[in-house]
Amino acid sequence: MLRITIFLFFLVILVLPGKGQTANQPGLSAKTDSTSQVKYRKFRSPKTASLLSAVLPGAGQIYNGRYWKLPIIYGGGFALGYYINLNNSQYKLFRDSYLKVKAGENDYFNGNYDAEQLARLREYWRRNRDLLIIVSGLTYLLNIADAAVDAHFSTFDVSDDLSLKISPGIMLAGTRPAPVIGLKFDFH
Repeated sequence: MLRITIFLFFLVILVLPGKGQTANQPGLSAKTDSTSQVKYRKFRSPKTASLLSAVLPGAGQIYNGRYWKLPIIYGGGFALGYYINLNNSQYKLFRDSYLKVKAGENDYFNGNYDAEQLARLREYWRRNRDLLIIVSGLTYLLNIADAAVDAHFSTFDVSDDLSLKISPGIMLAGTRPAPVIGLKFDFH
């Protein structure tokens, strides 16, 4: 019983439809049946896409035809810019208050914090600001890498054409039939 259960499990897993990926090269034609048509994407230069994204974030995505990525790039950029500005203004506020308390003057908080607390809060806001600046730089580099990778994959066709077909079968093992799994590879 356990053998039959294991066999049926693997049979179901292997018979499920999969998708194949083929790399279409410019200048080559693909054979298709009368009901489907393979469309080739226009070749995009990774160097051009990278340079465009380096000069103007999102320009490489426009070059690659991925317009839906623009709101993500600019939304993330504006959010990071907003929080960098917020953290910087808080840092300056606590820095100036710390300097005034050290000089013996009245600060913005009217003595609610002592010098040690102001120093800790100043460093907290400075650290957050610096971390967001680093994240902004990484986001900028990710924008460039995304444009380059998308351009590299511009000629790949991901279609429903399967390159591997798996089918169950029965084979004679001596005098007894035994279940087998058949594999068929299609190279285009």
